[in-house]
Amino acid sequence: MAAINKAFVPEDDFKETSRQDRPTSSDKGSTVCHVDIERIDDSNAPKLPQILATLPALFGAFVLGTYLGWCSPVQPQLKSANGTITASDDITTEDQESVWHLLLDEDQMSWVGSLINVGAVVGCLCGGFLMDRFGRKVILAAVFLLYTAGWLLITLGVHASMLYVGRIVGKDVHSIFWLCNVDILHSRTGMLYVGRIVGGLAGGVCCVVAPSYIGETSTISMRGALGMLFSAMMSAGILATSLLGWLDWRWISTICTLFPVLVLVGVIFVPDSPYFLVKQGRQVDAESSLLWLRGNDYNYVKAELSRIEALIVEDAAQESRFSDITRPAVYKPVLIGIGLMVLQQLSGINAALFNSVEIFRLSGSSLDGLVSAVILNFVLLVAALSSSILVERLGRKVLFLLSETLTCLSVFALGGYFYVLENDREMAQRFGWVPLTLLIFFIAVFAAGVGPLPWLVSGELMPAKFKGPGSSIVAFTNWITSFIVTKAFIDMQRSLTNAGTFWVFGILCFIGILFGIFILPETKGKTPEQIQALFSDGKDRENVNNSIEQRPSRF
Repeated sequence: MAAINKAFVPEDDFKETSRQDRPTSSDKGSTVCHVDIERIDDSNAPKLPQILATLPALFGAFVLGTYLGWCSPVQPQLKSANGTITASDDITTEDQESVWHLLLDEDQMSWVGSLINVGAVVGCLCGGFLMDRFGRKVILAAVFLLYTAGWLLITLGVHASMLYVGRIVGKDVHSIFWLCNVDILHSRTGMLYVGRIVGGLAGGVCCVVAPSYIGETSTISMRGALGMLFSAMMSAGILATSLLGWLDWRWISTICTLFPVLVLVGVIFVPDSPYFLVKQGRQVDAESSLLWLRGNDYNYVKAELSRIEALIVEDAAQESRFSDITRPAVYKPVLIGIGLMVLQQLSGINAALFNSVEIFRLSGSSLDGLVSAVILNFVLLVAALSSSILVERLGRKVLFLLSETLTCLSVFALGGYFYVLENDREMAQRFGWVPLTLLIFFIAVFAAGVGPLPWLVSGELMPAKFKGPGSSIVAFTNWITSFIVTKAFIDMQRSLTNAGTFWVFGILCFIGILFGIFILPETKGKTPEQIQALFSDGKDRENVNNSIEQRPSRF
């Protein structure tokens, strides 16, 4: 999994220097490869094949975005009377309601919104192993099959106890939900629950495999732009569900089912990762893959193959042991990464997105809730696209502090508006534009800094020797915290009121400001060695630098 974060870190961190003493796959003894990596000029490599190859991976993020954004437009429908499927005349009205009629209470709706995180936790932990075992392309195809299965379960969601397949699926996971006081076996929402878990499982795997595939198939000059598109495509998926919000919830789900089916067809035509193919000893296939990606007129295919072989040797030389977690050079970056992920989720962004339509309805805003959600998600997309410019101009630490500070202020202001709404509704309704303005501002400043920076900075901080396990720990923290926050949001609203809920998020954002001031290091313009020097003593740095020479090559 050492290559997972390549799509999220600056290009300078992965520009190769001349490594003339690293063995290649053809060298079984001490023979070395004399390839001057600096002489590889990929600026003339055609960009279109790389864009086409990465489209399935990018659309994996898009489909994940549709899962994340689905709850916002469908929540008002699922919490009101509906009957979207017309049964035949020989089925009574009572039977129709018992099978197709889905009416959720607040607790059930909170589970529907948060269960995607449960599946994603499992997916992100096993994604690295699966892609190394079966290949990036195969696992991407499996991801889209799981996406499709999840959407079908949601689209055809009926009373779980009425269908044989519902009983089978329910029994498999019933014991898990029994611990949480959720009876999925006899729940009217059982298929929705399972569909959300399956979609989350696919999304968790996608968050590991897609960035890795993008980083391994693109050139250095294209890697940064294509890597940043992953976050933007997720925002685009969220926006797409908002644009469909005027349709019945089953039609929204049906349309979302088509996206992974169409992309699955495209996966067939793209090559597998050259990195994976070389790692499997399939040099001929790796060369064919590079020719597909770079074009027949590209003069550095052999040199790139040698570079990939050298990188594989280095990754093998830096395989980690769990005992490394006790070293400051390892546990400090991991703890900073965990802290960033926790603070990202404790800003309340997922809760706000999942419940944006409901928030505007409660606030009495004069704008239609669905219109407001579309505006919010469009802002999210634009801010995600602009973050790559801001991060290089301001630096990581400054951008994080600026973003966290503005996020804190906007969340406190939202709490103030809801306090006025709860105590003087007539006055609050005179300013129906306030919640929309505050939420737009909140999402814009979040998406420009606090949102993408944890992934970027944790990838920069993680030592190469522990990057695989460290990345899994950090990703696990992100999804499990997202689950907790999303699940607790409605309970917080009920016990603390809307005003109190947003004020709690504001206090947590203030803690994030303190974290940025006193703990978060600046990594802009620093090489990996300089970053590790922030956490390592002289002995640790010497061990890291000499790790390749101390361990035998696999080639």
